[in-house]
Amino acid sequence: MGAKYCVIAGIAWGTSAVWGQAASAPPAFDVVSIKPSAATNTDKTFHLGPDGSFQAGNYSLKDLIRLGWDVRNFQILGGPGWLDTERYNVQAKPVAPFAAHSTEGFKQLGLMVQAMLAERFQIKVHRQTKEMAVYYLALGKGESKLKRTGDAMDPTTRMGDGRGRMWAVKFSMTLLANYLGGELGVAVLDRTGLSGVYDLELKWNPDDGRRPTDSGPSIFAALQEQLGLKLDSGRGPVEVLVVDSAERPSAN
Repeated sequence: MGAKYCVIAGIAWGTSAVWGQAASAPPAFDVVSIKPSAATNTDKTFHLGPDGSFQAGNYSLKDLIRLGWDVRNFQILGGPGWLDTERYNVQAKPVAPFAAHSTEGFKQLGLMVQAMLAERFQIKVHRQTKEMAVYYLALGKGESKLKRTGDAMDPTTRMGDGRGRMWAVKFSMTLLANYLGGELGVAVLDRTGLSGVYDLELKWNPDDGRRPTDSGPSIFAALQEQLGLKLDSGRGPVEVLVVDSAERPSAN
């Protein structure tokens, strides 16, 4: 899994405003450094300062697109062959500080990254809706095991996760579906019919190849056993971002 830039905004790509156009020119970065990475591995680092400055280490253009447009890998189509292979170290500082660690701050950061990629990578993109393989999050067999804690998301909504575990407070089913999409690498659409928000915890065997695991349920079984939910495979409409063209970054 890559870095999670913002707990809530980074998950809720389905409701993000990044697809739209800003009413006026967004704030820009004052200082930007983009240099090819000399790292021989694919490990990435990311740090977002409270003032909106950030450092990204060993990032591909595809990683930067995810940050700028708040999309998942499966939503990015097209682009040059080096989109996901050539890696860069990026440092950027905004003209004026802003509260980056907030939902609105994250949206502002995304617009600023979009402008940076347009200037330095000459990137051109367009969006469209594409019929793709998806999972539908639905009610499982038996009684629901979810704990409803409110009618709508509020400022206390939060979540955290680690390898094979996630927890959330006042989380909607839409946010849960978006989170599962990131874990599974495929779009997950909410068909539970459940409104409101919930406190929940989910533990599963990640089986990601990093070290042997031989205990614990799969994420599919965990959803049924621990939350009373299931994932049904199917096809559905998914918003995607098509990279029409991009060039290697201009020199600093």
